[in-house]
Amino acid sequence: MPDSIQIEITSEIGVIVQELPESPESFIHLDMVFAIIDRDLYMIYEPVILSKHDFQTVRISIENGAVKLIREEKNLLHALSNLGLEGAYVVCGGEKDTWSQEREQWHSGTNFLALGPGQIIGYSRNMYTLEELSKKGFAIIQAKDMLKDRVRPDDHHKYVITIDSSELPRGGGGCRCMTMPVRRKSI
Repeated sequence: MPDSIQIEITSEIGVIVQELPESPESFIHLDMVFAIIDRDLYMIYEPVILSKHDFQTVRISIENGAVKLIREEKNLLHALSNLGLEGAYVVCGGEKDTWSQEREQWHSGTNFLALGPGQIIGYSRNMYTLEELSKKGFAIIQAKDMLKDRVRPDDHHKYVITIDSSELPRGGGGCRCMTMPVRRKSI
């Protein structure tokens, strides 16, 4: 099941198509394996984004309405780099074992809602993913503490606000899935 990222570069448009596994149903769209969480930092599900597999990544360049290039890329991060979007990454579920990665991907571990660069919302149940974010300098803020004015997100440069969940992830929805941005400011 392909999903894509579209990036406009002057008069050229770059489209990246990432093929996803057909099953299980936790791979319904790109946000379930990849998210941009800061200007130069990505959250990835490593087995689909970096590991050797049969899921194609294709870059398409369109200039003035005409297709100029269609090329298979090594992986999604390599394709982004070729478009000038260099970045580091955080591994969903941590780098310790594939079981934790698989479990946290199933529970929308890459599906963060970005409020701004380095300001994200995600599920508290993905503890290994949160541990990796903490290592990258993100303050971990529980939503209930923020709502009771115990913690202010603005006191931190980078943060993740965690919400408790149980039923929502069972339906395959993450924080990004449950939103529909209507208008966004340019960063």
